[in-house]
Amino acid sequence: MRHVLLPALLLFSGCAAAQDAPDFGWLEGRWMSEPGRQMVEESWTSDEGHLLLGTNRTFVDGEVRAFEFLRIAYSDAGEGEYCAQPGGGAATCFALVESGDGLAVFENPDHDFPQRIRYQRAGDTMTATISDMSGEQSFSFEWTRQ
Repeated sequence: MRHVLLPALLLFSGCAAAQDAPDFGWLEGRWMSEPGRQMVEESWTSDEGHLLLGTNRTFVDGEVRAFEFLRIAYSDAGEGEYCAQPGGGAATCFALVESGDGLAVFENPDHDFPQRIRYQRAGDTMTATISDMSGEQSFSFEWTRQ
C-alpha cells in the first residue's frame, strides 16, 4: 500500500506546486513608448519553461542611447527573480515579492537604485515603476503593446 500511496502523493504535491507558479504570459510581446524625442522599446519572450528573456532599448532622435538585457526566472513554488544587465554589464537581480493577474513586483533592498521594480498591465498598456524601498524616489514608464 505504501508504494501505491507514495506516487499518488508525489503526483498530488507536484500539481499543487504547479498551481502556485506565477503566470507571466501577460508580459510577452513588444511594448513601445514615445515621450517626445525619446522612444523606449521593451520586448519579452513567452514564459515557457519558467524563463522570460527581454531587451530594452532607448532611442533619442532615432539613435540608440541605452540598452539592457533582462530576464525573469521562476519556479513552480512561486520563487523567482528579475535580473537586469544595463549596457550588457553584470547582472543585478531582484527577488519576486508579489505577483498576480498582470502584476509583478521585484525587490533588492541592497541595491542603490532602483530597489523595487513593479510591472503592471491593464489592457494594452503596461506601466513599469522603479523606486527606492520607501517609494520616495520613483519613476514610471508607460508602454503600449505593439
